[in-house]
Amino acid sequence: MKEALAQELLRELQHIVDRPIRIMVVCGTHNRAIMRYDLRRKLPENLDLVAGPGCSVCVMPAGHIDAFVRIAMQPDVITVTCDDLLQVPGTRDSLASVQKKGARVEVISSPQEALDIAINNPDQIIVYPAVGFEATAPGIAETILDAACQGIDNFCVIPSIRLLPPTLDTLLADPDWDIDGLLCSDHINSLSDTEAYTSLARKYNLSCCIAGFELEDILRGLVNMVKQIKKGVSQLENLSSVIYSSEEYSMAKRMVAEVFFAVDTIWRGLGIIEESGFVIRDELSLYDATKRFNIRLSDEQSQCQCFCGMIMSGRGLPPDCPDFGKGCTRKHPIGPCMLSSDGICASYFKYTLEDGTTARW
Repeated sequence: MKEALAQELLRELQHIVDRPIRIMVVCGTHNRAIMRYDLRRKLPENLDLVAGPGCSVCVMPAGHIDAFVRIAMQPDVITVTCDDLLQVPGTRDSLASVQKKGARVEVISSPQEALDIAINNPDQIIVYPAVGFEATAPGIAETILDAACQGIDNFCVIPSIRLLPPTLDTLLADPDWDIDGLLCSDHINSLSDTEAYTSLARKYNLSCCIAGFELEDILRGLVNMVKQIKKGVSQLENLSSVIYSSEEYSMAKRMVAEVFFAVDTIWRGLGIIEESGFVIRDELSLYDATKRFNIRLSDEQSQCQCFCGMIMSGRGLPPDCPDFGKGCTRKHPIGPCMLSSDGICASYFKYTLEDGTTARW
């Protein structure tokens, strides 16, 4: 049934795409799904999909990784982090390399798990590098507030959360960018920031659509966007099955506002972007690892010969990089887009060069 629906949607796209259309796939998970389903090869020739900056590990500057490493090497510290972040290099080391040197680094899947580790290890300071986009902010804010409420003082966070809307706004302001629409993931529903995407659609005459990660979700989103573009409609359509109540929205926004505020932040490959990152308020400085250990998140950028910055800003795709699949592979990655599982280069490599295993439909 799903295969039949996907084929029907694909035929509809073939019928309605009658001129060049360029859509940015903002989310790295969407890009990975598109490669897994081999959609780029099956879509109409005039429908061009480019990658966006939606991989939080990929846009992490080397100076931030350096701070994670320095704190991880402190005595009585356990650093807890997601698996994707382990291998990302700073200017010299990664969390994985200092783990081999004796630093205590553990992989977890949620900030609440970090708080549980703090409760079970009262003699250690548990440090959680909070890497992600705005969708991750409510969960991190809730964990910090839980720690404060319970009086847990051996837990802290390295704030490195980035905000996509101001970054997309900066990219879209470039007159040479030439994007017709933004395909967004349903992650953005978690913090009621759909208003920001509605504003972007109107400001830049864009089609925007929120869609899930299944094949039919992506195809339905693309059909919706192409129809919008052909009609000259500039709006945000939410096709997501993820629905939050107004109470959940209000609670998420309240917690985030209580814990964080926005500041100018650097993105690897993209530079400093105004009010595109969250930091922890002074009232909760006990839970800010940078203040606790007096370590600054540096704007240091690692020198990388690959084209990650160009690819993450929609100005190219992995095959445009001379190192892709040659000097830069999954076993020997050069840039962050190959390191992270949600990186566009890693997705391209896995499904076009490595094993070529795509989902059948």
